[in-house]
Amino acid sequence: MTASTTPDAPATMARRAPRRGPLARRWPTAVGVVAAAASLALVAPLPERVQTSVGAWSVLLAAVIYLTWGTARGELSDRRLLGAQTAAVLTFGAVAVAAVAVTPDAARVVLAAGWLAHAAWDVAHHRAGRVVPRWYAETCMAADVLLAVGLLAAGAL
Repeated sequence: MTASTTPDAPATMARRAPRRGPLARRWPTAVGVVAAAASLALVAPLPERVQTSVGAWSVLLAAVIYLTWGTARGELSDRRLLGAQTAAVLTFGAVAVAAVAVTPDAARVVLAAGWLAHAAWDVAHHRAGRVVPRWYAETCMAADVLLAVGLLAAGAL
């Protein structure tokens, strides 16, 4: 479809890109769903204590990835952003330590809360468009929510 080049329609708009549907724009969500499902399937057969350890390391790693990616992109030169990312790593580290210190049933709840908190962290990054690419924040958000649901619903990490 082409637009006319009248005074109302500049020549730069002569060709329009084809419109993508809502599902095509949500590919990061689909990747997050697949990643979470694969993670749950791989970890579920493991003993409970191993599941807890994997979950604890994973929730901490999720925060470390943001700190690392933000540093690599040069976005953490702002002390407030660096402080927020560092505080997040420490907070998710505390979640990890708490998860391995309690019973497996309690650990599932602690880790589910950690994944939901990280999903909120993803939303903040997605809205801001900083530290990590928006597609990554969206992918991570979908995975985090599904991991939390999996922990609470099926008792699997």
